[in-house]
Amino acid sequence: MAAPSLGTVSAAERLVVSDSPLTDAEQAQLRDLAAEVAAQDGAPPLSDQAASRVGVRGGVDLAVREDGRLAGYARLERDDDGSTAELLARPGAVAALLDAASARAAGARLLVWSHGSRSRLVAALAAAGFDRVRELHQLRRDLAADGLPPDPGLPPGVLVRAFRPGQDDAAWLALNAAAFAAHPEQGRWTQDDLAARMAESWFDPAGFFLAERAGQPVAFHWTKIHPGDLGEVYVLGVAPEAQGLGLGRALLLRGLHHLAQRGCSTVSLYVDGDNIAALALYERSGFVRYDVDRQWTGPAS
Repeated sequence: MAAPSLGTVSAAERLVVSDSPLTDAEQAQLRDLAAEVAAQDGAPPLSDQAASRVGVRGGVDLAVREDGRLAGYARLERDDDGSTAELLARPGAVAALLDAASARAAGARLLVWSHGSRSRLVAALAAAGFDRVRELHQLRRDLAADGLPPDPGLPPGVLVRAFRPGQDDAAWLALNAAAFAAHPEQGRWTQDDLAARMAESWFDPAGFFLAERAGQPVAFHWTKIHPGDLGEVYVLGVAPEAQGLGLGRALLLRGLHHLAQRGCSTVSLYVDGDNIAALALYERSGFVRYDVDRQWTGPAS
């Protein structure tokens, strides 16, 4: 795959690709571009994690500019095995941005996410020789109050309360890391990641349920409410030592009732396609498959 040098002009597309920081004006253009792509493709082009990392040290921001305006953006995060990228771009800028991301990967593994089955990246990634390696399914269910099962109750000795920002941060991060030890993104959350979510306008600790046994957190269900009437099972996790107690289902239903009481008519969640146990839990709870995100791995540059 031919990769243009960063900071040069692509004669074929008259696009400038660079890793220079986004200006304040371009940050606003990025938000507008993300909304434009989401409206056209049917899903936000960046995950919450990627959106919260724009401009943060420790990763790489790539931008495609056309006539001085932002036409595409990618965020690359590196680990010991290579780089993972999320990107959004107008159709004419997708190829240039993929080329630049591949160039920055420098022959190491590059993983790229496409969000939603209608994403413009699906055809572009396939045409560029990328292969699908992972699927993240979005499930949904109706939240009609009379259709929700009753709260099943909690095991003896388990209490549920709301998360306390600033007091529960360290304990929750440890629980999250244990619950998602094998997960390539969720299990790596840091205090900065948590702080970024708590700073969002949608954050509400009343919808962040923490289960404790003997004073120790053993499970949680963090809900999210999107604009309109869509709720989300944002993260649901159970400590390894508390598996088998029914806490996952109990906290799931408690969160669903909370979202219904807050006026949500539908709830969504994301689950890895190979997580058979979680898929079974959610499908038993009335969720059906709605859309899919895919992760792709590219050929070496």
